[in-house]
Amino acid sequence: MKKVLITGGAGFVGANFVYTFVDLKYNVHIIEKSGTDLWRINKIKNKVKIHYIDLKEYKNVEACVLKIKPHIILHFAAYGAYQGKQQDIENTITTNLLGTINLANACAKTKFTCFINTGTSSEYGLKDTVMKETDILEPNNLYGITKSAATMYCFYMAKYKNLPIATVRPFSAYGYFEEKGRLVPTIIKACLENSPLKLYSPNSVRDFIFIEDLINAYMLIIKNIKKIKGEVFNIGSGKQNTVEEVFKITKKITGSKIQPIYDQVKQNQYEPKKWVADISKAKKMLHWKPKHDLGQGLQKNTAWFKKNLSLYGSY
Repeated sequence: MKKVLITGGAGFVGANFVYTFVDLKYNVHIIEKSGTDLWRINKIKNKVKIHYIDLKEYKNVEACVLKIKPHIILHFAAYGAYQGKQQDIENTITTNLLGTINLANACAKTKFTCFINTGTSSEYGLKDTVMKETDILEPNNLYGITKSAATMYCFYMAKYKNLPIATVRPFSAYGYFEEKGRLVPTIIKACLENSPLKLYSPNSVRDFIFIEDLINAYMLIIKNIKKIKGEVFNIGSGKQNTVEEVFKITKKITGSKIQPIYDQVKQNQYEPKKWVADISKAKKMLHWKPKHDLGQGLQKNTAWFKKNLSLYGSY
C-alpha cells in the first residue's frame, strides 16, 4: 500500500483529502496538534493513523516522517487563514513558516515521490488585475507573508535540492466540511432553515473553487510531479463572484424565502474589488480545468449539507 502523509488532515481541505485517499485504499497518516477537534473525520478515524505532533518541534517531526516513510506528502496545516479568530503572531510564524521548513527538511531525508505545499492567494496581496504566478508577491497581512516565505522555501528545496515539491495556491475553496461561520456554510444553513442571515456586504468578491475541483488538481500534480517540481499553480475558477451572487444561487437551489441583512457583520480585512486567479498555467501544464461552475458546486454542496446539517449545530 502506498503511504500518504497529510498535515492538517482534520481541517476543511485536509479532511476531504483524507476521505479521498481512504477511498483509494492508501495507507493514510495524519499529523495534527494535540487537542484538535476531529469532527470532520470521526467516521473514518479508525481507518487512518493520527500522529499528534507540533510541526515547530523538528526532532518529533523528523522521527515521525522517518518512521512512516511516506510516498506522498500533502501539507495543509496552517494558522491565520481565519483572520477573525486567528491573530497570534508567534503561532502564525511557527506554524506556517517554521512548520513547513521542518516538514520539508524531514521529508528530504526519505525517498518520497511527491510533496505538495499548500500556499494561498493571500500571498499576492491586493492586485488590480487577475493574479498570475509570475506576479510580485505583496502580501498585506502576516498570514500572507509567512505563506509566501514557505512557498519560497519549497521552491528552494525543489530547485536546489532537486526534490519533487510543488506548491498550490488555492483561491476561495468551498465544499464539504467547510468551517462553520464561513460564508458558504452560513448562507446554505440559513437558507435551509429559513433563519436570519447577516452578512457584511453584497459586493465583496472572491474566486470560488469547489473542493472536488481542487482535489482533482492535486491528483494531477501528483501524477505529473517529475515534470513540474518547483512550480507554483493557482487553482481557482478563473472568475470572481460576489457574496450576493452566492446568496441568490443558494436561495434558488433551496427554494428559501429569506433575505439577507447586509452590513451586520464585522469586516476582518480590507475587501478588494478584484480577486481572481489566472489559471492558464494549470490548464497548460496540468491539463486541468474546473468541472463545476459556482451553481454546480453549490448544488452539490447544498445536497451534502442537507444530509450533514447536524454536524454544524447552532451558530
